Amino acid sequence: MIMGKKIRPLVLFFLIVNALTIVGDKKIAAWGMKQDVLIIANILLFLFSLVGLLMQLNASKNPNPNAIVRAVMAGMGLKLLGFGAALIIYLSMVGKDKSVYSIYAALGLYVVYTWIEVRLFLRQNPKKNARI
Repeated sequence: MIMGKKIRPLVLFFLIVNALTIVGDKKIAAWGMKQDVLIIANILLFLFSLVGLLMQLNASKNPNPNAIVRAVMAGMGLKLLGFGAALIIYLSMVGKDKSVYSIYAALGLYVVYTWIEVRLFLRQNPKKNARI
């Protein structure tokens, strides 16, 4: 239950983006984006962010401060490499039928998910200059 409270904003953002993508399919198509690309990008980014956040929360219990640094770097690396691999797979599958605007929107989601992940982790210890 406590872990659910910690990740609630991440889950809420995921659900809102998916709902808006599903409901606004005609508007998304009018903007030159593909609904399926946005939904898959949202799912992947949610999963990568969730794994990264859980790694950071587990590392924060370790008295060694290097564990937190390793967890943050591993989470960011996982998200960057996983998202990059998904982008390369998408571009190789669709060829010239790619949706550049969908890719830009997915990159925007990447930034927002990273920001949410950092904010949720920093919120675990609200005191400035405090030990975790």
